[in-house]
Amino acid sequence: MLVISLFFDHAPGALANHRRYARRHDYRHVQIDMSQQSGSPSEKRWTYKYEVLLHELKRIEPGEIVLLLSENAVILGSTPLPTLLDGRDWLLSCAESPLPQTDIQLWRNTERVRRKLLEVVTHCRFGVELPPDEGELLRDFEALPSRHKIADAHVVVPAAANLESVWGTWSTFSVSIDDDKHHRRFRAALFAHINERLTRNMPLLSFPGAEACDTEPHSVYQPGQPIAVVTLYTPNIARYGCIAEANFKRYCEGHGYTLHVHREIPSHLNDGKTAGNWLKAALLREYLPHHKWVFWVDADVLFNDMSRKLESIMQGHDTIFARDVGTWTFNSGIMGYKRTQQNYDAFQRIIDACGQLQDKSTIYVNHGDQHYFNREFREHAGFDAAHLSSFIEWNTPWSYRLPDSFMVHYIGAWQDNKALLMDYDITQSAME
Repeated sequence: MLVISLFFDHAPGALANHRRYARRHDYRHVQIDMSQQSGSPSEKRWTYKYEVLLHELKRIEPGEIVLLLSENAVILGSTPLPTLLDGRDWLLSCAESPLPQTDIQLWRNTERVRRKLLEVVTHCRFGVELPPDEGELLRDFEALPSRHKIADAHVVVPAAANLESVWGTWSTFSVSIDDDKHHRRFRAALFAHINERLTRNMPLLSFPGAEACDTEPHSVYQPGQPIAVVTLYTPNIARYGCIAEANFKRYCEGHGYTLHVHREIPSHLNDGKTAGNWLKAALLREYLPHHKWVFWVDADVLFNDMSRKLESIMQGHDTIFARDVGTWTFNSGIMGYKRTQQNYDAFQRIIDACGQLQDKSTIYVNHGDQHYFNREFREHAGFDAAHLSSFIEWNTPWSYRLPDSFMVHYIGAWQDNKALLMDYDITQSAME
């Protein structure tokens, strides 16, 4: 049996993962590092990939099995290769499309297989027009449908930052990472998480540090300070909310800020049909009279540079906003407000406007709370979008995180992936 890790990008976590599986079964493992071809045209990568596959098949014994893995392949299960192949000459599996994913391929060395692969190799040549999807090259090979199981485990499931993390809850042999937007950052975090949990025999998507989180509905730390941070998370997002809370506590304790943490919707604001994000204005208005400055910070944020103070972004302002990475003028996940009558009244107008809405049951319904904060403060005299902070300075999307980023926002990721990424970045920051 032969396991081939053929990489066109640097991925040490993938190599460790593949090596672990091969060693478990005493399979021969070959690493081929072609990371210098990262970003090269498809024809260069695909030509080499299928030449390697055919070359290695010709070198092994008849009937022997080859598992070909890319840098985007994760092995979770322990099923032996003969069990997976189960009398087949090849095993290709679809993940999200009718075409097979190409990160995890299983082949038996037979004359028929080599001849069919020779057709693929012959087609993969410089100067030949190639299809847009690598899976098209394998169209003549029958592929298993998505969610197919062998030995009670899904053969391949997809993973991406914005996809539900079914790999953590389903019985799964392997994962194919398909994430064009946040590729390397998400891949590194995913491999780090999976490899550590497998090594320590811990459940996937477990975060031991966060599980010690307080369960009281509301806590106040360092009360009565001039600057306060306010956050809210509900039990359905506690997996990452607890990670954020622990980070906020360390940060606020270090700088002498008050921290208000709501772990469920406050009873006096709970109508049973309003999502927590719609309560930002009400909570800001409630706390503003008791502090000189109040900052709202979403529960999918981390203070990454723990040494930097909030005062560094407050000077000369009554409101603090950062440009949104999307189409909004500013992002409402992190906002700062000085205690002024104008801000206090603005919160009431937002409360009144949102009170007219029939549906506030989810984050994004009716454009979300962000629409109403943007609309209100854009109309204020003196508001100038040109003077907003850059998201590079703070409220930085996680895919742009650097070691010296101040506050990092894990927007656009699935809930469990937010926790995974936040946990990974906390570990990284301790080593930077």
